[in-house]
Amino acid sequence: NIDGQIFVNDIGYTKIVPMTLKSQAPVALQTFFMDVGIPTELHTDGAGEMTGKDWRNVLNKFGGIRQTLVEPYSPWQNKAESEIREVKKQVARIMSGTRASKRLWDFCAEYVAEIRSRTARPLWKLNGRTPYEVVTGETPDISEWLEFQWYDPVFYRDPTTFPQDEPAQVGRWLGVSHRVGQALCYWILPE
Repeated sequence: NIDGQIFVNDIGYTKIVPMTLKSQAPVALQTFFMDVGIPTELHTDGAGEMTGKDWRNVLNKFGGIRQTLVEPYSPWQNKAESEIREVKKQVARIMSGTRASKRLWDFCAEYVAEIRSRTARPLWKLNGRTPYEVVTGETPDISEWLEFQWYDPVFYRDPTTFPQDEPAQVGRWLGVSHRVGQALCYWILPE
């Protein structure tokens, strides 16, 4: 992936959907709707991929979601800008500390966004809850995030070799694999 669509609200909920092309923004929007839910309103910058026909078709398909735009040359109106800056700083810190390949930036960015959304912040609107909890209405289960840190070395077994007793293999933990398998399924980078 060479790009990503970030979705942010005013209480710090952050979702990143990696993309191979900017033109995939409408697909990222649909992914966001499937994973999180359908908002009543979106406030975006004036980027072509977020104002084009395909993007508008997705907004209309899901109930005519109202879209407002940031005024030109007014980045302070875009709440996503400060969150993008914070996510980038944290991704850079983690990637540098682990000496991971730059090609894995998207896994790290998703990991950072998921952790930030599940971490309480000192915002009055949160009332002591996490952004994830306020958005979804569910208390976040953080157990799948506690086992490993991003890019930790791990042992794993290839599920295709069951029932033979194959030895465990070494890999790197890249994060939780949502919509793949059961609970506690992870993305693993083989050695």
